Amino acid sequence: MNKKHELLQEKRLVTRVAEGDASAFRQLYDVSFGKVSRYVHKMVNDDSLADDILTQTYTVAWQKSASFKGTGKITTWLIGIARNIAFREFKKIKKYVPFEEEYSGADTESQFQVEVKSTNAALKMALQTLKVKHREILELVFYQDFTYVEVAELIKVPVNTVKTRVFYAKQALKDVLEKQNITSHDL
Repeated sequence: MNKKHELLQEKRLVTRVAEGDASAFRQLYDVSFGKVSRYVHKMVNDDSLADDILTQTYTVAWQKSASFKGTGKITTWLIGIARNIAFREFKKIKKYVPFEEEYSGADTESQFQVEVKSTNAALKMALQTLKVKHREILELVFYQDFTYVEVAELIKVPVNTVKTRVFYAKQALKDVLEKQNITSHDL
């Protein structure tokens, strides 16, 4: 299915939600919850707060579904809502640091399980040392698989700023990993 057709289907789905169709809202929830939940949980690393943000996100989506323009993916729209709610919550919690990253893509069943866990822990610690804007950009581009254009629209910066942040975030992560004597071969 091409992207234009997919966006049109998503627009129709949200239009049905705006008309009060509860089954359409359930469908919207089913197709989007995995990515939105991952984003929120990675951002806050607090299950209770994440659940609250997710509840607020889908409540706002139900209430504001008529405002969905259909120019981007549903998940982009919902993550934008979640992001705004999360940063509003962060302001309430002064010392909160979002985006405790966890990397779980490695083979934990292999004979190298101890080394894999150690490397994953080191990567997690390295990601936590990055600036929030760098952790967020890595999450959106590499874990949420958003395009640079989608990220730019979501965080309201120019596409070139997204590219620059990705470059500097990757460089910062590489520098931290090198200080820990972790190379790309270890990952």
